[in-house]
Amino acid sequence: MPVVTTEGMLRVAILGCSDIARRKFLPALSRSGQARLVALGSRRAENAASLAAAARVPLTTYEEIVRDPAIDLVYISLPNHLHETWSIRALEQGKHVLCEKPLGLDAASVRRMLQAADSCGRLLYENLMYLRHPQHAAVKALIDGGLIGHLLSLRSEFAFPGPTAGDFRLDPAMGGGAFHDMNRYPLSAALYFLTGKSHRFVRGGAQEREGLNLSLRAESLTDAGEEFSFQVAFGQRYRSFYQINGERGVIRVERAYTTPSDMENRISVTVDGRDESFSVPPDDHFLGAIEHVCDLVRGGRWDMEHDRSGRLAALADMFQDNCIREEPAHDE
Repeated sequence: MPVVTTEGMLRVAILGCSDIARRKFLPALSRSGQARLVALGSRRAENAASLAAAARVPLTTYEEIVRDPAIDLVYISLPNHLHETWSIRALEQGKHVLCEKPLGLDAASVRRMLQAADSCGRLLYENLMYLRHPQHAAVKALIDGGLIGHLLSLRSEFAFPGPTAGDFRLDPAMGGGAFHDMNRYPLSAALYFLTGKSHRFVRGGAQEREGLNLSLRAESLTDAGEEFSFQVAFGQRYRSFYQINGERGVIRVERAYTTPSDMENRISVTVDGRDESFSVPPDDHFLGAIEHVCDLVRGGRWDMEHDRSGRLAALADMFQDNCIREEPAHDE
């Protein structure tokens, strides 16, 4: 099994030349002080040849990457239905794994993946990169400090006009659909900010066409009495925010899940009728996620990360299983 020393850089390989890997992960990795790209895996060489050449790394197959003892960490950016198979193969070959969301398509899948990671003594990290932006830690510090008083509710929405034709996210057989693609954002925000440890489903509805989820809206109540509501959707105007309500005030973060790395973001805060809003400097949350994963690997402890992935998967199952499904009356 590969062993990473504190003196060396983590050797990273990528499975899948997705848009997110090209636009976000690779540029962030190139700026990392702890990791470097050593290989790129693709099923179609024509899709990745120029990318591998630009990065000056070999282009190879998925199987060769997971078997290569000179690779420490595999970043999996494949269609959703392939996450479980290739994560487990990489883990069983002694690799740490950074996998795009959702880790698995249901809680049973995630349990199998986490069991493989634990039995192999390796990290399996679900790429909740947005949480590595310091704006969310700043918001949590305000809440934990009692600024807005006792928490009452969290509301979140995430929607965008796409995807475009041909995108795997429009194929149910490949784990597509708005819910699979986007649920980890609001659900992880709920786990991060709310104090309750469990959720009870209250109500919800989903729109589907030919087995493809187009949107899902749902509400739950935590065991601490906090209300949680969210919506995820394809084919709608762009929205990406969360709003946290307390007895004394409100905190709202726009562009919460897709904050550009060069953007100073404004955090809206109202307390007892006073405006206490502030700005957070630009930051690259993809780079933050990479550095966090490197720290976890070197530290050798990742129990909390695995626990969070399991809780997220169980929460996603609860909403998906209980929402009322209907066909949309017209295109949105």
